[in-house]
Amino acid sequence: MKNYIIGVLGVVILVFASIIYKEKLSPRNSFPLPEETSSFETKASLILFVFFSKNNCPDCLEIIDVLNQLPSHFVVFGIVPENELKDEKELRRITKAAFPLLSVSRYREHITWYAPTIVGVSPVNGDIFFTLPGVPGEKAYLGIFLESLYNKVSPVFLKEKGSISNL
Repeated sequence: MKNYIIGVLGVVILVFASIIYKEKLSPRNSFPLPEETSSFETKASLILFVFFSKNNCPDCLEIIDVLNQLPSHFVVFGIVPENELKDEKELRRITKAAFPLLSVSRYREHITWYAPTIVGVSPVNGDIFFTLPGVPGEKAYLGIFLESLYNKVSPVFLKEKGSISNL
């Protein structure tokens, strides 16, 4: 009987240890917003963070063309490796990114498994709305998808901000 109690306690300890370990490794639900977002005139924007590198496949980086041309209610930030950010001119020449670039160091716990990846974030509290990998051919439908998504989620963060009373 004593061995069973010790075994059960061992299993309970392992379960709690794995829960704590998972919580340490899993990213938070809210995304850290850069200081630049506080200066935006409207909080009705959808913030897009794009994790990418100049070494990503050229067909996958075509999404940057679409992100450069989005309407003003989208705010785009590029998150790139620190060593590539040191030579920003070269990075912009290769990728043609026209949006602000940030170092990945602040976003380490949110690094995606695949690059390029777009993360859509609420401007109010940093809630993550979606994660979308950049794949070849995505350029054809990305603008339409983002506009449709914005029309569906903008009432959510307008309500959070207090801009509208009820939906």
